[in-house]
Amino acid sequence: MSPLRWLAERFEGAPYTADLGFRIDTIEPDRVQVRLPFKDAIANPGGALHGGVTASSIDVAGVLAAWTGIDPRPDLRGGTLDLGVNYLAAAIEEDIVATAEVLRRGKEIVYTAVTVRNDGGKRIAAGMVTYRIVDDAALPYARSRQRYTPAESLPADPSLIRGAAAFVSFGFIARLGMEVVHAADGRAVLSMPARPDTFDIDGTVHEGALAALIDTTGALASWSIVGLNLTYKASTVGIHVSYHGPARDETVVAAAQTVRRDNEIFLNQVTVSGQTSGHVVATGSVTYRIVVPD
Repeated sequence: MSPLRWLAERFEGAPYTADLGFRIDTIEPDRVQVRLPFKDAIANPGGALHGGVTASSIDVAGVLAAWTGIDPRPDLRGGTLDLGVNYLAAAIEEDIVATAEVLRRGKEIVYTAVTVRNDGGKRIAAGMVTYRIVDDAALPYARSRQRYTPAESLPADPSLIRGAAAFVSFGFIARLGMEVVHAADGRAVLSMPARPDTFDIDGTVHEGALAALIDTTGALASWSIVGLNLTYKASTVGIHVSYHGPARDETVVAAAQTVRRDNEIFLNQVTVSGQTSGHVVATGSVTYRIVVPD
């Protein structure tokens, strides 16, 4: 088996990617194409692919492209530093294909551009993945040079807008086991349990699952201002995620705040931390749109 084919099968076999159904269509140095067949379990009501799934496809394709130029030795450690996603159109009851191309390789950091389309060529989303691969054997002091930031306290008196629990009770979000802890007045807190089907190859929570959690929590913070009404037209415009460290064997908790509302546009900041460790594992921003009738 060629090294690239071994790499593709390893990515397809990760619990999170295998559960969603990702398949590697093309893999070559610095370029990959990843397919995700449609199924109801990864969609919202109405058949639109969940934004967290689209973000996951960008992360999976970008990370795999980064590894195509590296000999995957056991002493190498990798992780996404930054994930940016712009949503261009909805994918409704159809497969998506994410094509990733490496733009630049540095000493440790790889920059990859990713485009998501349907089989007809319509652009669904565009993103950037900034990935870091570290050779621990060559950097004996790296592991001692660490600093972790504790998460801020959660709301002392959690409350829920009407319908908040139902917001996470269907489709892809229910599949990840998310639960609403708080949703009111522009703030939302969601938890996601540590489960094997959300894990990456190394047993940590998959970065795509964390992106989905950030997307969902930012969306619910927006809804907590106007009141949850799924007859309103709504969608994520874009997300930006920075990853600060892995979450292993612990529930993760996302806390979001709507920093600014400008009519139908809601700008949200989100922090994800480990429930047991208290360490911040990711931060992000979610731009969300809700069209409220006059």
